[in-house]
Amino acid sequence: MKRLLPLLPALLLAPLAAFGAEPQAAPEFTGAGEVGKMIAGLLLMIALIVGLAAALKRVKGFQRHLPGAIKIVSVASVGARERLMLVEVGGRQLLVGAAPGRIQTLLVLDEPVSVPQGAPGGAGGFAERLREAVGASALREPRS
Repeated sequence: MKRLLPLLPALLLAPLAAFGAEPQAAPEFTGAGEVGKMIAGLLLMIALIVGLAAALKRVKGFQRHLPGAIKIVSVASVGARERLMLVEVGGRQLLVGAAPGRIQTLLVLDEPVSVPQGAPGGAGGFAERLREAVGASALREPRS
């Protein structure tokens, strides 16, 4: 706020500079076709935003990385909206069932289960396979 205080007089006097300018004619209205194009473009952009949001929500590898001691080791879908998750907290692993409106601990494991990197259902499995595929193709086919 203190940084903007020296700019206050200039901001207050800026509209007065417009009084000395020549008046400009209002833009012409070219018809309903232009309005229709504008509305169609706006609806297309809204549909694109909603579609991308829905797609990102459904991507399995698109999970927030939780800071701290909580780590999602593996996820398995067991229904349309039900999931089993292997979660590691403070060195202990928990098998958790998640459904809309309910999360329940199913099992506390005495010995941690190791999930190999890139295994199906492992956190980051798709990302790891994609990274390998892109790296392998970049090594085979140099681009010019």
